[in-house]
Amino acid sequence: MYQKKGCVKRNIYWFGLLSCYGALFLLGFIEVYKDPIYPKILDFFSVSPTKGSTFFFLSTFSALLMTLSGSLWVKKIRVISGLALFVVFMGVGSVLSGISGYLHSFTLLILGSFLFGLGAGGSMVLINVAIPLFVPENLTRQGYCGLHSTYGMASILSPLLPGLLYKFHFGWEGGFYLFGGLAASILFFILSGLIRRKGKLRKNGSSFNPGAYKETSQRDKEPKEWWIAIGGGFIVSAYNGAEHILASRMVLLLEARGGHWAVEADILLSIFFGLLCLGRVAFTFILLKGSAFFWLIVSFLSTAAVFSLGYWVSPLWFPVCGLTLSYLFPYAMEWLTHCSKNPPFTVSFSLGMGGIFLILAHALVGG
Repeated sequence: MYQKKGCVKRNIYWFGLLSCYGALFLLGFIEVYKDPIYPKILDFFSVSPTKGSTFFFLSTFSALLMTLSGSLWVKKIRVISGLALFVVFMGVGSVLSGISGYLHSFTLLILGSFLFGLGAGGSMVLINVAIPLFVPENLTRQGYCGLHSTYGMASILSPLLPGLLYKFHFGWEGGFYLFGGLAASILFFILSGLIRRKGKLRKNGSSFNPGAYKETSQRDKEPKEWWIAIGGGFIVSAYNGAEHILASRMVLLLEARGGHWAVEADILLSIFFGLLCLGRVAFTFILLKGSAFFWLIVSFLSTAAVFSLGYWVSPLWFPVCGLTLSYLFPYAMEWLTHCSKNPPFTVSFSLGMGGIFLILAHALVGG
């Protein structure tokens, strides 16, 4: 598959693309794993929910620092080398979280959470800026959908891990050790690929390096595109809000209705996440033609319509929101990188704004 740009045809750069996919899969696996083991962590360390919440807050805070400062550091590092560094942060943070159980040190758990947040925030900015470097322009949307489908797969698999670990008599710490091993595997893949590529560059004398995000001096002088960044921030915030409401409130809403809906609440929530993942996988191969912004509007309107059907007609409609939301975030990233002359600024600001909104949502409505 190629992109024609002038007289230049460009292939998919699979090494860079798979490196991004692996990093986001690791991020999603660790992030989702923390939710089901949280009560066990509180019991293990004998801490109150207020003190225990720092386990989530510090990782969110450090991730937010990385996203908000993204425009300052993205242009100064090579994409794949930087991604390797952030994978190290996530891996070391996971291992420290696991060791905290062995040493019974809540402080070490918090340190691990902070390091994971640094790696997660840095990875989110880097991979969303990098996708257009690794795929032809006509495949950018599918590239983003494929990227974020890895997070969806991780969100389905990760909640199953605690039960599997306990079945084989491992504690919650075992999951963090496993993630450390996964991080080491991804790091090995990235470093071995960089070494092979360095050898090819020496042999061929090629100066093309898709692993570096280089901007022209003219682009550096471009004013910050606040209207695009703020618009992207509202889109990311709206997506985060919609997913947060459905993920945290669907079960409560169905339990309040009582009857068989209360029994089937967890099943419907699982179907929601399944359709969210399935939709992203499907749109990796299916291209929705036309303006990305048009499809963002379609996603918002169709989600609102389906949610209304779920609330007023039948709760069976609620999980379908996963399908209507599935391509929203990937298409938002494609819209940001396509229409902006300064993607590091617009992407990092939008992700940071979405992160702040999510923190406020947790504080105001809980969950």
